Amino acid sequence: MSQDTYSLMRGGLVHRVLHASGALHRSRRLSVWLAALLTALALLPMVLLAQAEGMLWPRPGAMALFGDYATLARLLLGLPLLVLAAPRADDLLRSAIRQLTHASLVRPSRQPRLIALLTRVRRYRDSWVPELVCILIAFAPSFYQSGVVSLLDGVPDWRSQHGVATTAGDWYGWVGTPLFRLVVLLWLWRFVLWTLLLWRLPRVGLDLHAEHPDQCAGLAFLGLAQERFSALAVAGGLLVCGACLNQMVYLGVTLHDLRHLLAGYVIGACVVLMSPLLLLVPVLVRTRRHALYRFDALGNRAAATFEQRWQAASEATAGSESLVDTGDASAIADFGGVYQSIVAMSVIPVTRWNLLSMAMSAAVPLLPLVLMAFPFDDLVAKLMGILV
Repeated sequence: MSQDTYSLMRGGLVHRVLHASGALHRSRRLSVWLAALLTALALLPMVLLAQAEGMLWPRPGAMALFGDYATLARLLLGLPLLVLAAPRADDLLRSAIRQLTHASLVRPSRQPRLIALLTRVRRYRDSWVPELVCILIAFAPSFYQSGVVSLLDGVPDWRSQHGVATTAGDWYGWVGTPLFRLVVLLWLWRFVLWTLLLWRLPRVGLDLHAEHPDQCAGLAFLGLAQERFSALAVAGGLLVCGACLNQMVYLGVTLHDLRHLLAGYVIGACVVLMSPLLLLVPVLVRTRRHALYRFDALGNRAAATFEQRWQAASEATAGSESLVDTGDASAIADFGGVYQSIVAMSVIPVTRWNLLSMAMSAAVPLLPLVLMAFPFDDLVAKLMGILV
């Protein structure tokens, strides 16, 4: 089977266009060239047009292009980040899907169901309709938007002049924003495909074992794969950071005023990223519950046998074999360790490190807000005062 069989991204209308153009065969670093091309297409003409109109560099009383942190975060950072992160995310997601078929997680009698599920997901991935819908959604607002909406109330910005849209603003509305919106929608479509796979996976008939050492019944690798969608949290964090920087610089909003928004974003991003894994909770709860029932019954027999031999050993003569020599004590200790691993089994295939990675992906892009509120030298001085 080809690698594309397990890929969530190597398919669809955009992939077909790139394949037809020969771009997929000419460069091993297609994502780098594509990120550079899209960034240049979205930002470079806008910079030249803003320079010609005198709205490129910051000036008092107005927001210039190079003073619009939200636009720079969207097109200069967020857009190339999502393009560059796609191949690495696809590699790990593809490995996770391949592991589902080769890790004995599905009984041989249920393999046809798994193959049918993967075929359905691949058919959705290869369909040109979803990505065509994404393109329409990305560019439709440019046709229906009436007038120019100010980025900040009461603050003139580079997109309009005397109530009329500038050429740089037109480029931003017709090219820059739709390109970014399209890349985000393509990521979200892959997120939907992954969610569909996890939703239908329990119906295939998983052969899970609660005593698995990963403490997730053998599904911990899905949490690692889920981390690859953290690129969406990073991109969203950049947008939130840029918008908040604009408010702090031009409206005088403080970091304290934004605390609920920032905390809500980090928590919300983690919940959204982890939500597909919640679809596996019912099957993991059943696996853990049934394992506890079985091992409770087995533990009763093991404990009864151990107690009988202990009494027999205590009543035996000094020359007889001791209980320690029989190995029963070691066996009951090993059984206790296995039972405790079942008790500690997580019903969500995600570890604390997965959660930490998702939270950091959402929180790290917001750090410039802290540096804006607390100058770096003051921040270092306070930290040194705490540590020293």
